[in-house]
Amino acid sequence: MDPPSPWKTPNQVMQLHKIKKRKKALQDRMKQPTTSIAEEPGNKPVDLNFSRLMNGDKRKNPFSKNNLDQNKKFKYDDTSQLDPSNDKTLFTLLKLPSNVVEKPTLEVDKEKLLTFSNLLQKFTADNSVETHVVEKNYKHLTIDWALKTKLRLMSTKPFPWTSKLKASEEASGITGFVRCLDTTSSPTLDTSPRARFHQTCLYWQHPHLPWINLFPRSNGKVAATNFLATNEEAKKALFTEWTESFRSLFQLLRALHCPYFYVCANSFTCVFLAAGLAGARGPCALVAPTTCGLRQALRQEDVEFTMPLRPDNKRKFNNSDEDRAKNNSFDSCYDTMDDGKTEQETNCSGDEEDPDEFLSQMGLETEEIKKINNAQARAAASAESSVDSAAASLLLVRDADAHALFNFLLNCKAAVSAAGPLAGVPPTLLAPTAFHGGTLHSLKVRENVIFSENKKYYSIEMKGPILPTTVHSLFNVLKTSTSAQFSATFAHHQPTLAFSWALKKMAEEEASSEKDPNHFTKAFDKENLSDCGINEDMLQLFCSADPNIMKSLDSVKYNSEDNTFTW
Repeated sequence: MDPPSPWKTPNQVMQLHKIKKRKKALQDRMKQPTTSIAEEPGNKPVDLNFSRLMNGDKRKNPFSKNNLDQNKKFKYDDTSQLDPSNDKTLFTLLKLPSNVVEKPTLEVDKEKLLTFSNLLQKFTADNSVETHVVEKNYKHLTIDWALKTKLRLMSTKPFPWTSKLKASEEASGITGFVRCLDTTSSPTLDTSPRARFHQTCLYWQHPHLPWINLFPRSNGKVAATNFLATNEEAKKALFTEWTESFRSLFQLLRALHCPYFYVCANSFTCVFLAAGLAGARGPCALVAPTTCGLRQALRQEDVEFTMPLRPDNKRKFNNSDEDRAKNNSFDSCYDTMDDGKTEQETNCSGDEEDPDEFLSQMGLETEEIKKINNAQARAAASAESSVDSAAASLLLVRDADAHALFNFLLNCKAAVSAAGPLAGVPPTLLAPTAFHGGTLHSLKVRENVIFSENKKYYSIEMKGPILPTTVHSLFNVLKTSTSAQFSATFAHHQPTLAFSWALKKMAEEEASSEKDPNHFTKAFDKENLSDCGINEDMLQLFCSADPNIMKSLDSVKYNSEDNTFTW
């Protein structure tokens, strides 16, 4: 075993230092004399602290403040002596006689002193702007062309609805909807609020596959591939029936017996409007959202369209294009694709020389010219696809091109998915009027009672494809059947939100053209649509060219006192 080292580590040295310090402190404590107990022969000196404990005296806290002599220390109880405005303060502190004449004290209201917070409050009060939002009341309900997936009604009183309808109520509702009748004035049909409420919940749809949810359609759902994808006969028969239904709907629209209908595909949604609706002079169609490939396919089929929601700053204009854009705010597809070519033609100033030949004459090789052309093509493609799948990609097709779009959709293979749960299923057709192959469907209605802040509310939730005319018909029924206020909130089908925005722009253009004395009035359009299945009051609203009538709605409140709407 190694002998202990004579060297000490720093920790050992500090331990020895602490032990010596404690020993010295203990010796000093033992040497202190006692004062409370008399020293007698033979008695040992007693510790001061121990003697106090034996006598019952409490030990003083060394950290407590000592009792100061009140005569030697100045009391600061009187706050007036510390007031800088008092002239006796200095003499009082120095204990000198003061010959200062006392001034009369003024009563000062400390609450009214100008502190920083008071000044700030006064400044904000003087410069504050009242931001009271004034809600505008409207006598009519605005038109929203977006499809809704859900609608919730709330009121303090029950709604005229029950899950179990009478036979007469259900029959009258179906008869009134199929025949497009106004049941309020019918002498043979049931005119109860429940029958009219049931009539507003009906719509026509094709195809009808009970095991598949055909609205809303989504490509993002992960599910097994439908059996129709492998069954060619079933797929062919289903597409043949869909073609007949689509053709029937479009013919009804052209004959002004159907006001509008929707075509819901997996990747886009299209709405066809009859002539006269939304202030349009002829039939028109809107498609949203779109991609660069779909737009290129439409160009190849010579379907001319415009993109009203596309911002103008993403286009390259020359002088002629700028003048044309001032007169027409719509973005034409041919303008966007031929901008580079048009600019080259204007810069050539009559020279029809091929640019490739010009570059070859400059000494560039063929491979370098191909690289330049490919780079220009990629730049043009990236600019064209910058708005894909967005609201700005909406297409507006009007007049004769609407028929060309119909032919394109009949033969469009991209409208039918090749895999997934909707494989082999053609697009969903939705309409407010009957058509060939259409199936009568009803919205799913559920009623609840909600308690909020010790108040009882009655709620009705409607789920399914809610058409624009359905909302107006439902509100007309509720206005006449309930005397209480009610509110409605909507859940939109997101791809169709751009329809209202685009039609509002189109109505603004039509309204500006109405100033032309050669333009015909809309009275003929309204009269021609009298057999489309919409009542006269609602038809007048849907045929109006006022841009302020068209607006996408998130919630609506009805006030029964003055019969107005607020949104």
